[in-house]
Amino acid sequence: MKDLKIEYRDGQLIEFSIDGVSFKSVSAISFNHEVGETPPTVSISIPLGFGGSLAPARPYHENLQIIDK
Repeated sequence: MKDLKIEYRDGQLIEFSIDGVSFKSVSAISFNHEVGETPPTVSISIPLGFGGSLAPARPYHENLQIIDK
């Protein structure tokens, strides 16, 4: 994670994005970053329902990473 943006205005969540990928309808955010720990840990809860999507409208290929299991 290089960029994290959380914007509140008048008590409402306006924008939540990680590395240019925006998340809509986030119901909970947890952020932890201890000294010397890389990368920071971000946990989010997103309500899923009809019409919901986990993919951004236009994915940015430079933000995609291969995860080793």
